[in-house]
Amino acid sequence: MSEPRAQGRHAGLTRTLVLEAAVSLVDRDGAAALSMRKLANELDVEAMTLYHHVKNKQALEDALVEHVLTESLSHTATFTSWHEALRIYARDLHHGLEAHPGTVILFASRPGLTEQNSAAIERLLQMLVDAGFDPDVGLRIIYSVASMIIGQHLARPADEIGELDDHLPAGEFPCFREALRSGVPSIESRVSLAVDALIIGFDAIRRT
Repeated sequence: MSEPRAQGRHAGLTRTLVLEAAVSLVDRDGAAALSMRKLANELDVEAMTLYHHVKNKQALEDALVEHVLTESLSHTATFTSWHEALRIYARDLHHGLEAHPGTVILFASRPGLTEQNSAAIERLLQMLVDAGFDPDVGLRIIYSVASMIIGQHLARPADEIGELDDHLPAGEFPCFREALRSGVPSIESRVSLAVDALIIGFDAIRRT
């Protein structure tokens, strides 16, 4: 007869272990597969044990967003300019979602406004305000960059289409064919171009 699974706070579980298991589950099976019961099975504990660490599934999803951001963002880096700060923020978020693709849909669907996430936004927002942006404009800038990164990851399957040229009618769409000569634009190239374009636009707004 198997031993009963551990319950309550005495399961030897921590919030960090819960979130790491949840991220692994989501990366492996997708966000739609996440449930308190499945996560409990992953950890070999009773489902009720998890409620000592997260209030409910919605709180778990928010905690996963916070967990990935905490793991990814350069929280202690020293920036020389707001341009650099935005580029590093975009790069870190991109790499965080690349490392944990299963969480992308959570970033797109959850507000993720936790205390730790707000602290990261506050730091970046202060740099933008110091550079001459109004606080409300600065916040829109941060959300615009984050939304662009998340959107690029939501569109990521385009990287895996392969030779689009094979699907084009012979002799048609010459510009499209030429554009595809070096392959479908990678997510890295799309993110890099979009970040540069956004910063140029933000700088123009600041100067007006």
